[in-house]
Amino acid sequence: MRRLKTAPAGIMSAGISPGALSMTGPMRKRQVPASQRVPARKRPRSALERHLATAGIAGGVIAVLGGLLYWVIASGWSAYLLGSAGQRLLNMSADAGYRIEKLEVEGRGETDSQAIMLALGALKGDAIFALDLEAARQRLLELPWVTDAVVERHLPDTLHVILTEAEPLALWQRQGVFHLVSRSGQVLAIDDIARFGHLPVIVGDGAPQAAGDLFALLATEPELRQRVTAAVLVGQRRWNLRTDNGIDIKLPEIDAVAAWARFAALERQQRLLEKDVTVIDLRQSDKLIVRQAPPPPESAAQPAASPDPAEPGVIKPGAAKNGTSNET
Repeated sequence: MRRLKTAPAGIMSAGISPGALSMTGPMRKRQVPASQRVPARKRPRSALERHLATAGIAGGVIAVLGGLLYWVIASGWSAYLLGSAGQRLLNMSADAGYRIEKLEVEGRGETDSQAIMLALGALKGDAIFALDLEAARQRLLELPWVTDAVVERHLPDTLHVILTEAEPLALWQRQGVFHLVSRSGQVLAIDDIARFGHLPVIVGDGAPQAAGDLFALLATEPELRQRVTAAVLVGQRRWNLRTDNGIDIKLPEIDAVAAWARFAALERQQRLLEKDVTVIDLRQSDKLIVRQAPPPPESAAQPAASPDPAEPGVIKPGAAKNGTSNET
């Protein structure tokens, strides 16, 4: 026996038969006008989501700006724009009175004023702020006489230059050519050597660098220093001196200051440089060896005169005979 399906109570009460329900199909949902719809509530974003969104926007902006900046730099527009703006500012400053009108130089003795202007790279009327002071200083240091330089702006219109020039010390003779040497050992590239002919001559490899110490040593005895006309650096270790009357003085390698002082004391007592000698050897600390000049040719056949016992030759405690030498 089949069970009959009963219709819902609401349908029966509305007077609709089950047959009619099957014919009309399922009931459709009533359409609500859009104006009466209530929007669905969105889930609020978390703090992390808000930060990520902000970071994404900022990153995009930065990427765009970075790409634009890279293009400006790579294309050369940045240099052009900066250079153009900088030049306009320099022109404005010059129009306002900040331009070169005067040049003041201190310490100039040998350096030509025109060479200074060329080294500075500045002309009268140029914007004073356009000059690169350090670059100008480096160019001044390339001049032959200049050993140090300071370049300053004295606003609004003056360049002030302070030069330190080399002090000539000696003439270095090398392979028959003379070069002027400063007290610091610098070889000066100048052409007019002739006017420095009064300076002493130095010879030998490394002589320019060692000459400053030598002449400082000689200056401890000023009277003897004036009589030295040349010096030869032997083996880059020690010096041989030549006096104005042609006598050679051999300084030791070690403790040359003491040897020079000892010789000065003997010179004051016995006037060795006025005697008929060719070499004075100071290389031994306990004695001074003197080599006598050879006799004239016309007296060579005559018997040599007996030496005067009072005349010192090898000067040391306990006098030796004149003309003897222990030099090897």
